[in-house]
Amino acid sequence: MIQRRFLGWIGLLLATCLVAIACSKSPQMSSSSSPGSSMANNEIVVASEDDYPPFDFLENGQHVGYNQDLLAVVAKEKALKIKQEVLPFQGILAGIASDKYTASNASVGITKKRANVVDFTMPTTELTSFFVVRKGDNTLKELKDFSGKTIAIQQGGITSAVYENYAKPELAKLGVNVAGVKEYGAFAEAYQDLLNKRVDIVINNIVALKRLVNEKPDLYQIGSQIGPKVYAAWAVKKGNQAMLDVLNDGLAKAKADGTMKQLQEKWLKVSFSDLPNKAEIPPA
Repeated sequence: MIQRRFLGWIGLLLATCLVAIACSKSPQMSSSSSPGSSMANNEIVVASEDDYPPFDFLENGQHVGYNQDLLAVVAKEKALKIKQEVLPFQGILAGIASDKYTASNASVGITKKRANVVDFTMPTTELTSFFVVRKGDNTLKELKDFSGKTIAIQQGGITSAVYENYAKPELAKLGVNVAGVKEYGAFAEAYQDLLNKRVDIVINNIVALKRLVNEKPDLYQIGSQIGPKVYAAWAVKKGNQAMLDVLNDGLAKAKADGTMKQLQEKWLKVSFSDLPNKAEIPPA
């Protein structure tokens, strides 16, 4: 306890010393001594998920994906030592807000509600929502066809926000009543329930759905877009500008030298050349 308090006092002293900050070559993080915000020896605690292909997933027992490779690039560029914690997506933002984690390299969809809790880096990918149905179900092409159908979304995910803020109001305007909405912790179960006819529609981002259909073209087909264009980014605690600057600088360099595009093409099978250079918070 004494050591932690001493380290916290040293962090506070450094944070208030303008000369030390100006002369330091290492990025200065939050002065808190909590595990998530400390940066002894440039070590940061990064929260990730591992059930969201192609962004983060397990392959032959290894945690792989677009965000893993991109994190490695940024960590090397900024001389960061990464201590990674893998957990369900639903616990990531709360963990960052409570200083349990320094940041998250998960693809966190940028929403106004989330922007009240965390700060976002520049976007790392587009996450515009579409919906997927069973192969051959040509009765479901757009929102007006959702009458009497059961919809699957991810609990606490961007699809939940898209449904509440865009799909639900539009369905009400059209006078369409759905049978229900089911929330899932991970999309793999939702996709299986779609095949088993427990749900009729799964809403997810276009990258994930393209991957799904490319891998299983005989089982699934993609419907139309739902809501506006959406971007995803990494997240840090609200107000942790130092950490945000470090990650943004690393991401900007990866974007400028073409590394980000190469990783998008490798993992996402599509690249986004028009990503904004800073987080754009939607109005809802």
